[in-house]
Amino acid sequence: MSTFAVFGMNEHFAREEAKRKVRDFKIEKGKRIELSMSQWLQAVEDRVIKIMDGKRVAQLSSMFDAPQYAAEYAERIRKLGRCRDVIIRAKVKLPQNDARRKSATKLSWMDYSPESTAAA
Repeated sequence: MSTFAVFGMNEHFAREEAKRKVRDFKIEKGKRIELSMSQWLQAVEDRVIKIMDGKRVAQLSSMFDAPQYAAEYAERIRKLGRCRDVIIRAKVKLPQNDARRKSATKLSWMDYSPESTAAA
């Protein structure tokens, strides 16, 4: 394992995603109605609450070459504010099913725990 990243959801990331997803208009009875700034901000806050209550996680950090750096970043995220499901994942090669075919190596993110590597 050589690449690590922090996954989870924090309020800052949820707010940025909500700002991208919430439109500044709504459609009622086939007509486009523009939202005022206060209505849009309320819709964004509602979306932030929905995202934070959900189960989806996103990559919160860039990639690190060692797990201790990812662990430090995860601790900072936990201290900064409201967050959930903060976990370190490692990018690993998946085994190929068919040895006869030469295909590109598939990579996937797997949960990383220091205990599992210490036992190995």
